[in-house]
Amino acid sequence: MMPHIHTEQMPSMRDGEDTWQKLQLHEIHHRIRNCLNLICCTLQLQALRSANKEASRALSTAADRIQSFARVQGLLEGQAGRRRTELTPYITSLVRDLQVVLLDPVDGRDIRLIRADPVHVPEDELAPLGSIVAELVTNSVKYGAGNIAINLQRVDAGLEITVEDEGSGFPPGFDFTLNGGLGLRLLRQLCMGMAGSLSIDRSVTHGKVIASVDLRQSRQLELSLSDPDA
Repeated sequence: MMPHIHTEQMPSMRDGEDTWQKLQLHEIHHRIRNCLNLICCTLQLQALRSANKEASRALSTAADRIQSFARVQGLLEGQAGRRRTELTPYITSLVRDLQVVLLDPVDGRDIRLIRADPVHVPEDELAPLGSIVAELVTNSVKYGAGNIAINLQRVDAGLEITVEDEGSGFPPGFDFTLNGGLGLRLLRQLCMGMAGSLSIDRSVTHGKVIASVDLRQSRQLELSLSDPDA
């Protein structure tokens, strides 16, 4: 005789599995964030100890980049377990964190998200998109001037991430591939990893960089979720 299973017990069993998975994801994110912070502290310590100014500067730059990844990782923890996620709240939280971490209140500079077209992306695209925004903003803070404006504009099957500041911009003849430092090289790799590109807008007199990425996988995901028969 087959045992009788009460159907009312099934939701609680599923809830228990979901809770366990969330706890596991939380622990994974926590460990990753701790590891990133440890690496960052190690690099900063080596930078302080180095008698070579160029080596010290390179180590500090690397530490800054890892700090950016740690901030992105911290925000990803809140999105864990979702198949797709709206991008705007995630970027809004990231911008708020960047404002606190990168800028001194006495400087009077602001980082503002001016425009963010609605778009949902898979979980695995949040990290590279967040890293692109963080790197663009970090570059503007270090080498630009004044307030920093961020725009996320949906263009056909892609997304244009534009970051501009009130500084004089890049010098004539500046080439990412030849003159770019670690941050710009990382940006190019992140964009290329999403079938995109990185460019300078020379039509303006201030600093303005555009990162274009392909979101066709996100669009296909949205269509499949909205149409069960697709």
